[in-house]
Amino acid sequence: MGNFKVETMEGDAVLKSTEVQSNSDVQAARSAATRPVEPGRAGNGSWLRVTHIASGRTSEFLFS
Repeated sequence: MGNFKVETMEGDAVLKSTEVQSNSDVQAARSAATRPVEPGRAGNGSWLRVTHIASGRTSEFLFS
């Protein structure tokens, strides 16, 4: 299990940030999201940025 920072984004602005423990970035996004997500990034809309805290690797998810 790893520690992830999950940020709810609106364009490039952070609206909300939380930390979760999870086995993967996908699971972290799903556990922190209020609605279903899929890999990818919405242009100027709402999306999630998930950062693996130990490695700094980030992933992007859009709301489906």
